[in-house]
Amino acid sequence: MALNTLVLLAGLALVRLGLHHPVRTQAATAKYQASTPGGRLRRMLSPSTYHVKHTSMVPGMPSRARSKRVAVQAEVPVLERKSVAGLPEYLPSPPVAMVESGMDSLAGKGLPAQKLKLASFGSRPAFVASQDVQPGQPLMTVPIDLCVTKEVVDEDPALKIITEDKDSLTSIALWLMKQRTMGQDGKWGAYMRVVPLFTYSPITWSQAERDGLLRGSLAQGEANLRVQELERMWVGIAKTINAHEEEFKEVRSAFTFENFLDAFSVALAHAVYLPSVDKLALVPLVEMLPRVSSPPPSAAAEANREPGAFGPENRMALDYDASTQSVVLRAQGAVREGEEVYLSDEEPSSNVELLLSRGIVRPTNSHDFLIVNTNVVMADTLYTAKKQILEAYGLDEDQQFLVYKDRIPLELLSYLRLSRLQTTEDLLKLNFEKDQLISEMNEYEILQLLLTEARMISQGYAAPDTDTDRFVLRDPEASVPEKLAASLRAGEKQVVSSFMDAVRTRLAPIRGIPTKSGMENQNQEIIDMFDAMESIPKAPGRFVKSVADWWTDPENWKDPDEKK
Repeated sequence: MALNTLVLLAGLALVRLGLHHPVRTQAATAKYQASTPGGRLRRMLSPSTYHVKHTSMVPGMPSRARSKRVAVQAEVPVLERKSVAGLPEYLPSPPVAMVESGMDSLAGKGLPAQKLKLASFGSRPAFVASQDVQPGQPLMTVPIDLCVTKEVVDEDPALKIITEDKDSLTSIALWLMKQRTMGQDGKWGAYMRVVPLFTYSPITWSQAERDGLLRGSLAQGEANLRVQELERMWVGIAKTINAHEEEFKEVRSAFTFENFLDAFSVALAHAVYLPSVDKLALVPLVEMLPRVSSPPPSAAAEANREPGAFGPENRMALDYDASTQSVVLRAQGAVREGEEVYLSDEEPSSNVELLLSRGIVRPTNSHDFLIVNTNVVMADTLYTAKKQILEAYGLDEDQQFLVYKDRIPLELLSYLRLSRLQTTEDLLKLNFEKDQLISEMNEYEILQLLLTEARMISQGYAAPDTDTDRFVLRDPEASVPEKLAASLRAGEKQVVSSFMDAVRTRLAPIRGIPTKSGMENQNQEIIDMFDAMESIPKAPGRFVKSVADWWTDPENWKDPDEKK
């Protein structure tokens, strides 16, 4: 009862501030925009803004309004080669004219001349080097006064009331919410021209979209957990706003849970870490830079480098420069005029994490994976011994393993072999450092378990067949969330398919099935049937021979009394 009461009170708090996340039609969205202070900014940006609204086309699944791409109007160099971003065409991007306008506005606020210029890959704007740049020299310089950090947020007395005990991402998100209400004439209006209104992270999708489109994907559960956590956080923020009505009366209608999710998705996608000062910051123009996996120099990174991947010599890193009081982008190696400028990620990301954190997916991503859950049960007679062995290798009795497209972890195979062992003699054969079979029966069992797990994962997707995903990606009427989900599923299914092929390859040499008496030929019943059929023509001969043997046996002709 106490839990139900708490949920009811939380719901009432959300209703009071209009904090529910309602599903809106296009007409309702227009009415909402016209009735809020934030709507003034959205109307001022329209139609130049690239967030032109439309309604999701998911059958039976109404959605918030989403965006479509607007044609590019500005005159900038159009590059024929592909962008290093590797993003699909259906993802919307800001018109080049809007980016140019934003850069002009930022220049008026103190943004210095840069060693990069605006270009486009098709209709997608990008930055390229405007001249040859030597290693270590700045490609882009943004004064810290034009960047947004938690210190900047806390300068606002009203915002500080709700951000004082919040982390940097949450504080920046709340700052973005307030700035949306102030239009482009405020202090940060120039930056508001180039920062997006929201991303396509599933945290900005409706619950129906998350559960319908992401069903079966690793992203579904993680997205719902993140939204639940943000909602719990928002309930606390809402209580604080209610307690300070005077400070928030001019912007209160814009402080909704839906707007918070939109703003948080932007902060999560575009805030960058500045290691020298240990801060997160929104840096103007950086949101236009694609993120590329090019880890810092290390022997391990170089050894695992994929063909065609960006190596340490191509790294472009962003950090604060105290001598110029600016955030500076520098390249590890030389950059030639016309080369695309990007931001390096130290750790590569799967499409699940890219979708959750940035609202994007890459059509081909070698870092996609699936999760295989394993465990050792307490009812096992060898449970204590097995648990001790697992602890020695730093593993738990309930363990998750990541399986990638091109490899099966050795630890996963060893763990499963251990879990199926039934004798102490077999424990001595176990080796976690080598791919060593215990027995054919043990290997057959674990491979069948892996095949069953892969089939269950494959059948759990919203669209189990790949043809549906391809159709969605080609459908011009499909919404961006639909296409993102289809692309995500396609990548995960490739991992599942490759995993199943690898397991079948391991299973092929095993010529038998486990029985109580040991491994038997899996075709033994057919062999027995053919043996029986081959024996039929020989039956009369065996009968005649048995009669003749009886007839010629002297023992059969003795008197019964003599036999006694």
